[in-house]
Amino acid sequence: MAARERDRRKRAHRRSEVRETRRERQSKRKRIRRYILGTVTGIGALMIILSLVLPGSLGNMNSSATTSYAEGSRIDIQSPILVDENETHPEYNSSPPTSGWYQDIPEESIMWGETTEELKPEKQVAYLRKGAVLVQYNCLDLETTGTFDECTELRDNLRIIVNRYPEGVVQAHNENIETLIALSSWGWLDTLDEYDELRIEDFIQMHLDKGPASFKQQ
Repeated sequence: MAARERDRRKRAHRRSEVRETRRERQSKRKRIRRYILGTVTGIGALMIILSLVLPGSLGNMNSSATTSYAEGSRIDIQSPILVDENETHPEYNSSPPTSGWYQDIPEESIMWGETTEELKPEKQVAYLRKGAVLVQYNCLDLETTGTFDECTELRDNLRIIVNRYPEGVVQAHNENIETLIALSSWGWLDTLDEYDELRIEDFIQMHLDKGPASFKQQ
Protein backbone atom coordinates (compact mmCIF):
# COMPACT_ATOMS: atom_id res chain seq x y z
CA MET A 1 0.00 0.00 0.00
CA ALA A 2 2.76 2.44 0.96
CA ALA A 3 4.62 1.83 -2.31
CA ARG A 4 1.46 2.27 -4.30
CA GLU A 5 0.76 5.57 -2.51
CA ARG A 6 4.30 6.80 -3.22
CA ASP A 7 3.88 6.03 -6.92
CA ARG A 8 0.58 7.87 -7.00
CA ARG A 9 2.13 10.92 -5.38
CA LYS A 10 5.08 10.84 -7.77
CA ARG A 11 2.74 10.68 -10.79
CA ALA A 12 0.68 13.53 -9.40
CA HIS A 13 3.83 15.58 -8.79
CA ARG A 14 5.06 14.96 -12.34
CA ARG A 15 1.64 15.92 -13.75
CA SER A 16 1.83 19.14 -11.69
CA GLU A 17 5.31 19.89 -13.01
CA VAL A 18 4.17 19.22 -16.58
CA ARG A 19 1.17 21.54 -16.14
CA GLU A 20 3.42 24.26 -14.63
CA THR A 21 5.93 23.91 -17.47
CA ARG A 22 3.07 24.11 -19.97
CA ARG A 23 1.69 27.27 -18.30
CA GLU A 24 5.13 28.88 -18.34
CA ARG A 25 5.53 28.09 -22.04
CA GLN A 26 2.08 29.48 -22.83
CA SER A 27 2.79 32.61 -20.78
CA LYS A 28 6.12 33.05 -22.57
CA ARG A 29 4.43 32.66 -25.96
CA LYS A 30 1.85 35.31 -25.01
CA ARG A 31 4.59 37.72 -23.94
CA ILE A 32 6.43 37.16 -27.20
CA ARG A 33 3.24 37.69 -29.22
CA ARG A 34 2.46 40.90 -27.31
CA TYR A 35 6.03 42.11 -27.86
CA ILE A 36 5.90 41.35 -31.59
CA LEU A 37 2.45 42.92 -31.91
CA GLY A 38 3.58 46.02 -30.05
CA THR A 39 6.73 46.31 -32.17
CA VAL A 40 4.82 45.92 -35.43
CA THR A 41 2.22 48.45 -34.30
CA GLY A 42 4.94 50.90 -33.29
CA ILE A 43 6.78 50.53 -36.58
CA GLY A 44 3.52 50.98 -38.48
CA ALA A 45 2.69 54.14 -36.55
CA LEU A 46 6.21 55.47 -37.15
CA MET A 47 5.95 54.79 -40.87
CA ILE A 48 2.63 56.65 -41.02
CA ILE A 49 4.12 59.65 -39.19
CA LEU A 50 7.18 59.71 -41.45
CA SER A 51 5.03 59.46 -44.56
CA LEU A 52 3.15 62.56 -43.42
CA VAL A 53 6.12 64.60 -42.19
CA LEU A 54 8.99 63.84 -44.57
CA PRO A 55 7.36 64.89 -47.88
CA GLY A 56 6.51 68.29 -46.44
CA SER A 57 9.97 68.73 -44.99
CA LEU A 58 11.68 67.74 -48.23
CA GLY A 59 9.39 70.01 -50.18
CA ASN A 60 10.30 72.92 -47.94
CA MET A 61 13.99 72.17 -48.40
CA ASN A 62 13.68 72.13 -52.18
CA SER A 63 11.61 75.29 -52.31
CA SER A 64 13.99 77.13 -49.99
CA ALA A 65 16.87 76.32 -52.38
CA THR A 66 15.22 77.84 -55.47
CA THR A 67 12.18 79.95 -54.66
CA SER A 68 12.43 81.19 -51.09
CA TYR A 69 13.72 84.46 -49.70
CA ALA A 70 16.99 85.30 -51.48
CA GLU A 71 18.97 88.33 -50.42
CA GLY A 72 22.06 87.49 -52.42
CA SER A 73 25.68 88.03 -51.37
CA ARG A 74 26.91 91.01 -49.42
CA ILE A 75 29.64 92.95 -51.24
CA ASP A 76 32.04 95.27 -49.43
CA ILE A 77 31.01 98.89 -49.90
CA GLN A 78 33.37 101.07 -51.92
CA SER A 79 33.06 104.76 -51.15
CA PRO A 80 30.68 106.53 -53.55
CA ILE A 81 32.84 108.96 -55.51
CA LEU A 82 31.44 111.14 -58.29
CA VAL A 83 33.50 110.98 -61.48
CA ASP A 84 33.20 112.67 -64.84
CA GLU A 85 32.41 110.73 -68.01
CA ASN A 86 35.43 108.71 -69.23
CA GLU A 87 37.36 109.56 -66.06
CA THR A 88 39.56 106.66 -64.95
CA HIS A 89 39.24 105.18 -61.49
CA PRO A 90 40.21 101.97 -59.61
CA GLU A 91 38.41 98.74 -60.42
CA TYR A 92 35.14 97.76 -58.84
CA ASN A 93 35.19 94.84 -56.43
CA SER A 94 32.36 93.01 -58.21
CA SER A 95 30.88 92.58 -61.67
CA PRO A 96 28.41 94.10 -62.04
CA PRO A 97 29.37 96.75 -59.48
CA THR A 98 27.33 97.40 -56.34
CA SER A 99 29.01 100.56 -55.05
CA GLY A 100 31.93 102.92 -55.70
CA TRP A 101 32.50 105.39 -58.52
CA TYR A 102 29.46 106.82 -60.28
CA GLN A 103 28.44 109.39 -62.84
CA ASP A 104 25.67 111.79 -62.07
CA ILE A 105 22.33 111.17 -63.77
CA PRO A 106 20.07 114.24 -64.13
CA GLU A 107 16.64 113.64 -62.68
CA GLU A 108 15.01 114.08 -66.07
CA SER A 109 17.26 111.37 -67.54
CA ILE A 110 16.38 108.68 -65.01
CA MET A 111 14.59 105.74 -66.66
CA TRP A 112 12.67 103.13 -64.72
CA GLY A 113 11.64 99.83 -66.20
CA GLU A 114 13.23 98.25 -69.24
CA THR A 115 15.93 100.09 -71.16
CA THR A 116 17.20 99.03 -74.56
CA GLU A 117 20.73 100.28 -73.97
CA GLU A 118 23.41 98.77 -71.79
CA LEU A 119 24.28 100.79 -68.72
CA LYS A 120 27.89 101.73 -68.11
CA PRO A 121 29.16 100.59 -64.70
CA GLU A 122 29.28 104.19 -63.47
CA LYS A 123 25.64 104.68 -64.48
CA GLN A 124 24.70 101.45 -62.75
CA VAL A 125 26.23 102.63 -59.50
CA ALA A 126 24.43 105.96 -59.87
CA TYR A 127 21.11 104.10 -59.93
CA LEU A 128 22.11 101.85 -57.05
CA ARG A 129 23.15 104.85 -54.99
CA LYS A 130 19.58 106.13 -55.30
CA GLY A 131 18.28 102.82 -53.88
CA ALA A 132 17.40 101.22 -57.21
CA VAL A 133 17.63 97.52 -58.03
CA LEU A 134 19.11 96.51 -61.39
CA VAL A 135 17.91 93.39 -63.18
CA GLN A 136 20.47 92.64 -65.89
CA TYR A 137 20.71 89.67 -68.21
CA ASN A 138 23.12 88.30 -70.79
CA CYS A 139 21.67 86.38 -73.72
CA LEU A 140 24.99 85.94 -75.54
CA ASP A 141 25.20 82.19 -74.82
CA LEU A 142 21.54 81.67 -75.69
CA GLU A 143 21.86 83.47 -79.01
CA THR A 144 25.05 81.68 -80.05
CA THR A 145 23.40 78.30 -79.52
CA GLY A 146 20.62 79.23 -81.90
CA THR A 147 17.89 79.71 -79.30
CA PHE A 148 17.06 83.36 -79.83
CA ASP A 149 13.45 82.70 -78.83
CA GLU A 150 14.65 81.72 -75.35
CA CYS A 151 16.28 85.11 -74.97
CA THR A 152 13.08 86.82 -76.07
CA GLU A 153 11.11 84.79 -73.55
CA LEU A 154 13.58 85.64 -70.79
CA ARG A 155 13.42 89.35 -71.57
CA ASP A 156 9.62 89.25 -71.59
CA ASN A 157 9.47 87.40 -68.27
CA LEU A 158 11.86 89.86 -66.65
CA ARG A 159 9.82 92.76 -68.02
CA ILE A 160 6.70 91.40 -66.34
CA ILE A 161 8.47 91.45 -62.97
CA VAL A 162 10.08 94.85 -63.45
CA ASN A 163 6.82 96.46 -64.58
CA ARG A 164 5.28 95.60 -61.22
CA TYR A 165 7.36 98.45 -59.81
CA PRO A 166 6.50 101.93 -61.17
CA GLU A 167 9.92 103.18 -60.09
CA GLY A 168 13.10 101.94 -58.50
CA VAL A 169 13.80 98.93 -60.75
CA VAL A 170 15.72 98.91 -64.03
CA GLN A 171 16.03 96.07 -66.55
CA ALA A 172 18.92 96.08 -69.02
CA HIS A 173 20.97 93.74 -71.18
CA ASN A 174 24.60 93.42 -70.18
CA GLU A 175 27.06 91.33 -72.19
CA ASN A 176 29.76 91.77 -69.53
CA ILE A 177 28.11 89.64 -66.86
CA GLU A 178 29.13 85.97 -66.75
CA THR A 179 25.76 84.53 -65.76
CA LEU A 180 22.33 84.59 -67.38
CA ILE A 181 20.92 87.06 -64.84
CA ALA A 182 22.54 89.42 -62.34
CA LEU A 183 20.60 91.27 -59.65
CA SER A 184 22.36 94.18 -57.99
CA SER A 185 21.57 96.73 -55.32
CA TRP A 186 23.70 98.91 -53.07
CA GLY A 187 26.20 96.47 -51.53
CA TRP A 188 24.37 93.32 -52.63
CA LEU A 189 24.62 90.97 -55.61
CA ASP A 190 22.85 87.81 -56.71
CA THR A 191 23.59 85.85 -59.89
CA LEU A 192 21.35 83.25 -61.53
CA ASP A 193 22.04 80.71 -64.25
CA GLU A 194 18.33 80.23 -64.88
CA TYR A 195 15.14 82.25 -64.59
CA ASP A 196 13.60 82.13 -61.11
CA GLU A 197 10.68 84.53 -60.65
CA LEU A 198 10.29 84.23 -56.88
CA ARG A 199 14.01 84.56 -56.23
CA ILE A 200 14.12 87.75 -58.31
CA GLU A 201 11.04 89.11 -56.53
CA ASP A 202 12.60 88.34 -53.14
CA PHE A 203 15.78 90.23 -54.01
CA ILE A 204 13.90 93.28 -55.26
CA GLN A 205 11.61 93.48 -52.24
CA MET A 206 14.52 93.05 -49.83
CA HIS A 207 16.82 95.70 -51.30
CA LEU A 208 14.57 98.26 -53.01
CA ASP A 209 15.24 101.83 -51.79
CA LYS A 210 18.14 100.76 -49.53
CA GLY A 211 20.86 102.96 -51.01
CA PRO A 212 22.67 105.96 -49.50
CA ALA A 213 20.06 108.16 -51.21
CA SER A 214 16.44 107.48 -52.14
CA PHE A 215 14.73 107.69 -55.53
CA LYS A 216 11.57 108.62 -53.63
CA GLN A 217 13.13 111.95 -52.68
CA GLN A 218 13.50 113.16 -56.25
